[in-house]
Amino acid sequence: MADDTDEIATLTRVGLDSLRRGDAQAARDCFERITLARSAAADAWFGLSLAHRQLGSLEAERTALDRALEIDAKHVPALIGKGDLYTRSGDGRAATAFYRAALKLGPTQGLNSPEWRAEFERIEALCRHNAQAMERHLTTELARAGLGKPGSERFAHALDLLLGRRQVHYQQPKLFYFPELPQVQFYARESFPWVRELEARAPAIRAELRAVLESEQGFVPYMQAEPDRPVFDNNGLLNDPAWSAFHLLRSGAEVDGNASRCPLTIEALERTPLCRIKGRTPTALFSVLRSGTHIPPHHGYFNARLICHLPLIVPPDCALRVGNETRRWHEGELTIFDDTIEHEAWNRSSQLRVVLLFDIWRPELSEFERSLVAAMLESIDGFGGPRREWTQ
Repeated sequence: MADDTDEIATLTRVGLDSLRRGDAQAARDCFERITLARSAAADAWFGLSLAHRQLGSLEAERTALDRALEIDAKHVPALIGKGDLYTRSGDGRAATAFYRAALKLGPTQGLNSPEWRAEFERIEALCRHNAQAMERHLTTELARAGLGKPGSERFAHALDLLLGRRQVHYQQPKLFYFPELPQVQFYARESFPWVRELEARAPAIRAELRAVLESEQGFVPYMQAEPDRPVFDNNGLLNDPAWSAFHLLRSGAEVDGNASRCPLTIEALERTPLCRIKGRTPTALFSVLRSGTHIPPHHGYFNARLICHLPLIVPPDCALRVGNETRRWHEGELTIFDDTIEHEAWNRSSQLRVVLLFDIWRPELSEFERSLVAAMLESIDGFGGPRREWTQ
């Protein structure tokens, strides 16, 4: 037919009325006439697909939808139609791909009427149904392949990411990023040969902790302002004793009056691979989280080290989240994590939570690389004056 705008408008109106009445043959005839025009738009081919759907002509419906999407790849009704076609044929995976494309494009095209909102809710429900079916399928098949057995933990984490049960969290140090280091949230304590000896000393370290707790002397707020730097209280705990510290090692040196009260703790720390940078590290302290305290999500300063927690007093309802994994502390069992990955901690109990906190070199760094990191930071301190250790 010729590109007669008035005739196309008339045929479109008649075709839509025919679809509403359930007269699929009349609708098909109208839309087929429109598609003969060189200027036929995606809407005409979509209308033709609806007529073929009512007639039960699966392949003709598919052809019409494909033609609509050839003309306009972002035609939301045709995308949904293609998804519905795959749903009816039992291919939920392909259906989800088209539904998700439509859900992404809908808001950008102003499709926000009540009818469109109901349609988007419908296909969102189908996406959830398909995702659950795929998850059941994968879980069953992978269980046969060994999922759940010792050694499958990292793969289980990867599967959670694939299925959207977890999010990816990357290292985001505030100041210095050492490249090509693995993105590990929690390290397996069994991988460090010195951990067993340290954990064996936990009762003695706890006894020294209880002595300093009884004296109530030497504790200071963990977050304190520095006079030579701007003050940004990003976590709301600046100068707040709710998160307190009893420093044993600070800025790379023993803290007078504190370290001498905990000789067994100092001796135990000296047997660990402490991160040693003149004027900055090692850092070691009893970290006290008082009842009801929450440390908001934040990142550490540099990823060349790891943070260790030796839990000493841990009531219920206390936990540490690093990236997409949350763990409870267990008294006497070391927790090792990368603090440049977003992390937070809380104490929802009515008692104190106390861990021995200290930093160690990342095991992936060679001795030479460690020396270069230390030399760089020491050189920075030589320009403009020394800084205190990076403890966040």
